[in-house]
Amino acid sequence: MSHSASSTPSLTPSRSASPEAPVQPDHFYGNDNASAVSSPHGKPWLDPADDPLAQRGIPVFKPTMVEFQDFERYMNRIECWGMRSGIVKVIPPKEWTDALPSVIPQLGDVKLKSPIEQHMIGHGGLFRQQNIEKRKIFSVREWAEMCATDDLRAPGKDEIELRSGAGAPAKRKPRRVPKKAKDGVVDEQGLAGVVMVKDEPEVDDGVHVAMDVDEGITATILTADASDNNHAHQPSSTQVPVDENNADAEQLQGAEGGSSRKKGRAKQTGATKEAQLAERAAKDATFLQDFKPLDDWLPPKTTNADYTPDFCKELERRYWRNCGLGKAPWYGADLLGSLFTDDTKAWNVAHLPSTLSRLLPASSKGLPGVNTPYLYFGMWRATFAWHVEDMDLFSINYIHFGAPKFWYAMPQARSGALEQTMKGYFPRDIMECPQFLRHKSFLASPTVLGQSSCRPNTLVQRQGEFVITYPKGYHAGFNLGFNCAESVNFALDSWLDLGRKAKICTCVNYSVRIDVDQLLADREAERLEAEVKPKAEIELLDASNGRKRKAGDAEEIEETNVEQSEQPSKKLKIRISKPVSNEGADVATPAAVPVGTAFPSKPKVLLKLGPQPKAPEVEAFPCCLCVSTRRDGLLRVINPPFGRKEGASGSGKSEPWMAHEECASVVPETWVDEIDIGVNPHTGALVRERVVLGVDAIVKDRWNLKCSACSKTRQKAHGAPVQCTKGRCPRAFHVSCARDGAATNIVYNVLGFTEKEVISVDQAPPANGIPAQYHQTAQPPPPMASLQPPVPMPGQQSFHAPTPQLTAGPSHIEPNPSAQYQSQSPVKVVRKLEVSVLCPQHNPAISDAKKAQKQDKIKAALLALPPMARIKLRVSAGVFEVTLVSVMEETGCVEVLWDRGLKREFRWGSVVFGKTEDVVGHKPAEPATGPDANREFIEEGIWDC
Repeated sequence: MSHSASSTPSLTPSRSASPEAPVQPDHFYGNDNASAVSSPHGKPWLDPADDPLAQRGIPVFKPTMVEFQDFERYMNRIECWGMRSGIVKVIPPKEWTDALPSVIPQLGDVKLKSPIEQHMIGHGGLFRQQNIEKRKIFSVREWAEMCATDDLRAPGKDEIELRSGAGAPAKRKPRRVPKKAKDGVVDEQGLAGVVMVKDEPEVDDGVHVAMDVDEGITATILTADASDNNHAHQPSSTQVPVDENNADAEQLQGAEGGSSRKKGRAKQTGATKEAQLAERAAKDATFLQDFKPLDDWLPPKTTNADYTPDFCKELERRYWRNCGLGKAPWYGADLLGSLFTDDTKAWNVAHLPSTLSRLLPASSKGLPGVNTPYLYFGMWRATFAWHVEDMDLFSINYIHFGAPKFWYAMPQARSGALEQTMKGYFPRDIMECPQFLRHKSFLASPTVLGQSSCRPNTLVQRQGEFVITYPKGYHAGFNLGFNCAESVNFALDSWLDLGRKAKICTCVNYSVRIDVDQLLADREAERLEAEVKPKAEIELLDASNGRKRKAGDAEEIEETNVEQSEQPSKKLKIRISKPVSNEGADVATPAAVPVGTAFPSKPKVLLKLGPQPKAPEVEAFPCCLCVSTRRDGLLRVINPPFGRKEGASGSGKSEPWMAHEECASVVPETWVDEIDIGVNPHTGALVRERVVLGVDAIVKDRWNLKCSACSKTRQKAHGAPVQCTKGRCPRAFHVSCARDGAATNIVYNVLGFTEKEVISVDQAPPANGIPAQYHQTAQPPPPMASLQPPVPMPGQQSFHAPTPQLTAGPSHIEPNPSAQYQSQSPVKVVRKLEVSVLCPQHNPAISDAKKAQKQDKIKAALLALPPMARIKLRVSAGVFEVTLVSVMEETGCVEVLWDRGLKREFRWGSVVFGKTEDVVGHKPAEPATGPDANREFIEEGIWDC
């Protein structure tokens, strides 16, 4: 009855507007279940929110030319789909594709520099991708010829035996395990999970790998030792097709072939090299004249129409069957440039309007691969591993011509499951880097991922099609043959919050870091500065009489395109020369001609800018031990070490070394004392000066410490930091950075003064009781009661006397045994400042806050569980699964049904969340049979409370 009542149409119009329908995809790629495409709520349209796991497949859009004109507007409309599926495909309208200029003229200028050779190490659907950069330069012709060789070309249709959907899988030959895996080297490289995964029984162990803007970043240079990997050696001239007329190839063969160059190649003359380069250029030009980008990449006896979904699936199966076997593919990745021309206005990858291009300052408009495009030249099996974009940005990828790309995409709702699965397969890598997937070096097949409930969706991108990747959407892929793609990162307004939370990898030097809040603040400051800045005065020098005129006179002046915001302090002078007619006759200047008079030719405008500002001087550090610019408390350093630049403000000039008294009192090897520097000529009294000693005794390891509080490289490398005093913590800080580091959670406490014994040391055994240094300078040895070395008076020859040293101070650095002095004798006792330095990790307040936060997180998770839920407890006997009775917030315990209905209490810390493989047993909730039913568990000490 209720159903019939609800179906009766209402005569009163609804006051609330009906929700706007999202842009509807043309279809979903990879959808094998037709019923999944219908709306579960009976809506006349599909809603991406109804399919959070993107089980329908990857949405494919076919916009009209009107929708296609505005890139940002269309991206905002389809964002609701991409933030569910991870990637989408956009097929441009035919009018846009037909209007594209030919790419042939641009291909003549393309040079594929330093391609990478990709080696797959592993088996069973799990591989580590190892990229070796090759010192070689290819033209497009040479790359196409290499892709067509028997070892590297894609298989054609006649080589692939398609299977019917209902047919049984083909019988698979025993898998040949590489020698490296047999020797156990795979485990040493962090693939411990590989050896535990059984080889998949079916032929279909395909994984879909996707290519995007950062697929070239998989070209991270990783060295490979030929002794460890029989596939990871440098290719010789017989293994890689090399054009004999290629001068760059000859250089490569000379570097890699070694003896082959000595045997068969004589030294080239300049004329011979020029002739070879000319012949090579002629071959390239001839190739491009006849090159048909849309068809010449096809394998033998294969057409574009043959690349059906079934054919691409067979290619996928062949990819995974032979992954890591045979000749390693090459990838021409990360090539700065674009094949789009300025004639293309809409969806020009080289000039995409986006939030990212407006946010980055003018100095970053050329950030390669982020907001300037990269070209990628692929071949059969060239791969880009699982990853997300740097800073979780969007990316766009367009195939100009060539073979399709096979993509794998993980929906955002399963990104956490993928990360946990990959952590389990590569445990050593997650220990070394929490963001190890951003290295773009790890592959897992769809079958392996499907065993962990995170099988990816698949997509085939053809030439002339766009693929958009979205934040937190993991993707991977490989190429099905010779092709050329172009990609770049971009951002929408919704990315700003995501960019603030994005994580980066800190163990590689190519990670992109974008401070969103700082960039927003800079743009706002520039806007306010432009509003309040007064209008710059422009002086006009009239060519007829030299009279100066100010802007705002009766005559209107054509504005010049000058960005005054970039040069706010300069006065811009514009000189307008006298225009000349076509016949060469003089005409009047703008000042003498009425407004509206037509000139035969436009006046010539010359811009003259003032002198460029001087480059800022290098920041000076007055203290040789720290980076503080404070000059009070500086003392002169006696006997500075030779060959270092910490002194004299780091400039290398012959200035005296200086150090802060506090720094010298804290650094273990140095101290402060008074020495005699001369005699007062008026009173005859000795003149004494407080100086710093022991700087030359600072060990090399301390000079090499990097300050963890400094952000700039030059600051990190300067001075002699002290280490955290907690255990053997390796973190180090300058004394000034530790003292002023409360804002960054560094704890610096002065414990008081301590007495240290100063000893006099000699590097060689003394002869007749006199140190060798004094023998060399012909100076009498000083009395042992004197601390300071002799200070030369004016006119006396200088020398470097051995500085007495302190006994071991509060430092983790071990002295070099080879540098130990052979004789030691006490000199005196000095007072040193004893301090406690704790890094943020060992800051007690931070540790307590983390523990409290962890407890609150556990508490919230436990309170969210329903009563009588099954939970896991880790006790001394192992992990047990029990029934939760209640959560006691007062005592921080949980009450559970243990064995035979007995209730026991355990601390919150004993509760195990997530998946565990080491469950010892399950405790049933049965009534207890007697008071001693659980005595065996009590005696074993299982319970914590």
